[in-house]
Amino acid sequence: MAVGCAGAALVAAGCGLTNTSSKVETVTVTRTVVHTVTTTASAPAPPAAASACTAAQLSGTFAVEPGSAGAGNIIYKLQVTNTSQSACTVTGVPTVDFLDAAGKTMPSKTSVSTGTITTVPLHPGAAATSEVRFSPDVTPCDSGTATTLRVTLPDSSTLEAKLDPPTRLCGAGSLQPAPFTSAA
Repeated sequence: MAVGCAGAALVAAGCGLTNTSSKVETVTVTRTVVHTVTTTASAPAPPAAASACTAAQLSGTFAVEPGSAGAGNIIYKLQVTNTSQSACTVTGVPTVDFLDAAGKTMPSKTSVSTGTITTVPLHPGAAATSEVRFSPDVTPCDSGTATTLRVTLPDSSTLEAKLDPPTRLCGAGSLQPAPFTSAA
């Protein structure tokens, strides 16, 4: 019977009646990765040191303002556009002369129109305007027809813009150009 008890003890040991244990641990690691992308959009600012525009950087038009004729005066709008690849500025009142079809300077009397003088930055493709009031059709009308406006820039370079439409410049053409403003 001693063998039977010993056998029973061995069977009991094999059946898990002993004090052994095994544990399986699962460890979960969570990692958070954050990607931050920052974008900023703004209009390009003109360089602080943008230089004055030269005639080589500009194109010009000079067209009548519809409905502006009256009392012997008419207003044309001079528009200069930056056609270069770099920013430049225009400022002050443009110096203008009328030219006839042969390119000859026509007589005129210039007085400056009042207005606030500002420096107008011109990015590539941007434009500035100046309204020019003058008396084209008062007698005596012996000066001929103006076909072109010559604009002299601060560096003494000149830009020419065709008059749209050409007009008679009578009474020595009293001109009143206004300061440049940003074209709207």
